[in-house]
Amino acid sequence: MVIIGAGPGLGFSLAKTFGKNGFRIALVSRTQEKLDKYAEQLGEMGIEAQGFAADITNKMQLMRAFQEIKNTFGTYRCLGV
Repeated sequence: MVIIGAGPGLGFSLAKTFGKNGFRIALVSRTQEKLDKYAEQLGEMGIEAQGFAADITNKMQLMRAFQEIKNTFGTYRCLGV
């Protein structure tokens, strides 16, 4: 599952919920350091997660992040809007 704009509130809560149900979690936001912290916390809960830094207003950064996600987790399907 890819969470765009991952943060300590809703994004982290969604990551925990889906992660506990067997989803691997890709977190996307601007700051890699924060993403690494969230991924570490999720890992301590037994959830496979990794952060991918990108500014969603920058198309090239976002495309690069999705390519890195694909390279890390394999192919993906878009389940939402």
